[in-house]
Amino acid sequence: MPSQSLPIRRFHLQGETAAIAAGIAAGATGSALTVLFAAPDHDLRALGAALHAAGAAHVVGATASRVLGAGGITPRGVSGFHLPTGRFAAADTVIEDAATIPLPEIRSHLHRLQADLDARAAQLEHRFALLLVDAEARCEERLTAVLGMELNGVPLVGGSAGDLYFNPLGHPPGSTRLLHDGRALRGAALLCLVASASPLVAYCHNHYVTGEHRAVITAADPTRRLVREMDGYPALEVYSRLCGFRRAPRASREFAPFPLMIRIGGQYYARGMQRIYPDGALEFACALEPGLVVALARPGDMVAMLGDMFAKLHSTIGTPELVIGFDCAARTAFMEQRGLTEPITRLMQAHAVSGFATLGEQFNSIHANNSFSCIGIGAKA
Repeated sequence: MPSQSLPIRRFHLQGETAAIAAGIAAGATGSALTVLFAAPDHDLRALGAALHAAGAAHVVGATASRVLGAGGITPRGVSGFHLPTGRFAAADTVIEDAATIPLPEIRSHLHRLQADLDARAAQLEHRFALLLVDAEARCEERLTAVLGMELNGVPLVGGSAGDLYFNPLGHPPGSTRLLHDGRALRGAALLCLVASASPLVAYCHNHYVTGEHRAVITAADPTRRLVREMDGYPALEVYSRLCGFRRAPRASREFAPFPLMIRIGGQYYARGMQRIYPDGALEFACALEPGLVVALARPGDMVAMLGDMFAKLHSTIGTPELVIGFDCAARTAFMEQRGLTEPITRLMQAHAVSGFATLGEQFNSIHANNSFSCIGIGAKA
């Protein structure tokens, strides 16, 4: 069988860590890159050690509160995929200390990957970048801004790893969120550059409808993702008024259905709020800078709008063989609260989605949230 005809192999495994590692290692034979997403019932250190013992190579991964795969959307097991050598080639690197690494070093990481891939995969026409980030490093804005610009049109997608959304007490001391060739990491990012013989398309989708209500950020601390004032008044006061609340809520979850939207390049991106401070300042999942105009949004039909995105994807590349998907944990919570898990699961399974519930989504040069960032890979050439 010519190597260009080999299929992408997806997996969604449950059970003991050693058995899962053996199953992944067996499928990784002949793989240019294996990507896995582990639910909280699997420790990445133990999984990495088991994969190393099983002889698995070229494996990267992340942990999250929910994994997406052939087994559905679930808080258990390990999902992922193998990209076969011949149809794909990949180069990957660890960005240590992602929150403090100088920008020239980030560029150097990417340039080394580009040179490596150019030397081995010049015949593969299509390319994309995959970025997995430890959410606790809180460095996604600077990473995506630099990488997106340097990639010069090559699509970048990715997700921020962690379980803090459904586990507000935090991770156990010393726990890790990323995996690279058997080594569990924290405070880092993983960058993969992939060349493909199959066509690709990338999207950053959300299910919100932007309304007419607007406000201007007038005081903020972007490095801490804090907004102190909007329109010259305490941020909590203005945000509550935009949402139509008679009095300011005390819990951030009350604002979850009403993210603020910013417009970049003709498209709106969501900014969800995570925490209310006693002085009325608000902490968001992404940085907001003074001078930005934000618009209030409300949820639309989540199922129908996701279906429309998949229809657009299908019309562009045909039936996808794989969709690598990074779905915000806030969307997962909304789905579960509204009883939409079954129809959303059917859509994702029908379109071969493999991914995880994220604490932030990366798309080209933008760090987004409350979104589904994905890349679709068409059927084999």
